[in-house]
Amino acid sequence: FTFGKVIHCLSVFIRGYFFLEASMTSGSSRRQFGKTALAGAGMLAGAPRAGAKGNPWSDTGMKLGLSHQRPAMFTGDYLDYLKAMGVEYVEVRIPAAECGYENLAGIKRQVEAAGLKLFEIMLADKYNSPEVTLGLPGRDQTIALFQNFLRDLGKAKIDATTYAWNTVGPGASTGATTTRGYRTRLFEQKNSPQQPPAGGRVYTEDEMWANYEYFIKRVLPVAEEAGVRLQLHPNDPPVDYGGIARIFKNRKAFRRALEIAKYSPCSGLLLCVGSWAEMSGEDGKGEDLVDAIHEFGSRGHIFQIHYRNISAPTPNFSETFPDNGYLNMYRIMRALGEVNFNGMVVPDHVPRCGGDPATSRAGEAFILGYIRALIQAVDTELGRKG
Repeated sequence: FTFGKVIHCLSVFIRGYFFLEASMTSGSSRRQFGKTALAGAGMLAGAPRAGAKGNPWSDTGMKLGLSHQRPAMFTGDYLDYLKAMGVEYVEVRIPAAECGYENLAGIKRQVEAAGLKLFEIMLADKYNSPEVTLGLPGRDQTIALFQNFLRDLGKAKIDATTYAWNTVGPGASTGATTTRGYRTRLFEQKNSPQQPPAGGRVYTEDEMWANYEYFIKRVLPVAEEAGVRLQLHPNDPPVDYGGIARIFKNRKAFRRALEIAKYSPCSGLLLCVGSWAEMSGEDGKGEDLVDAIHEFGSRGHIFQIHYRNISAPTPNFSETFPDNGYLNMYRIMRALGEVNFNGMVVPDHVPRCGGDPATSRAGEAFILGYIRALIQAVDTELGRKG
């Protein structure tokens, strides 16, 4: 450990002490002190930290970003909008047919020439593949394609990509509702369509886990060699359907995934706040997301945040703007600051605010400003700025 790292870990412990002092009068849980102190102790003990080799933003704090971008979107007017909103980093999605090195390097040059930074590129049509998740014919060919994609990402010095373990078919939404007058997603489990089992049979949890291990044991070594981080997105919604077990639907599953990867610094989570909020948890009241952030973030295994709020955990929920769901989104951001999260925070599932060009980006702009303000507030409170 460098002297700087030792000082940083001690500062984490000291912040925990003052947090405890404050909790005496505020009524906050003393348990937070223990978590904060243990985070520092874990770092001193050699707990792995995120960051593939060559990671250009390893210690620069939380970043405001935007996902679901495509190269054709980067017009002059759109880039002016992104800069005005304070966006720093972007995620770009491309089809697998365009995943060669020259194209990847060209996208990076395009983004950087526009004054932005590229956080990741992901394959729009292969980041979640039924042939891989279900072990169908073509699995090895898809894995080989993904391995080559990782090598090309590394060669182009692009640090991360996302994968998911969802299964095909309907179920993510059962309709729509409105939030403050604008259209948002609705999910009611009793109305979720139950398609026939894929391939005419049931897929058990054990089988889905076996398929996951088959994939990760072939892909992770390539990612480590290339210096690319793999971000795992949770199931959305976190419920089984159609005879297919969805395995990434609770905190225990993510522990198991990291254990399979032997806590590699190239294996981590794209922590979708909305998907985690959908999880019912052991008591049916939802997963303790702040606690989960301290568990996974203190070891450096949270790479990116999808920032979304909802009305309630499953079985029924609707999506909302971040300031009027059941989660306290400030506490989420504060927890990320406390574990020194240094990845990208992006709006997710933005409410549709009409088709008029004057208002079509209003929801996104509101959420970008909301995220930016909370990042600045947490940085200030933790003594990083101002």
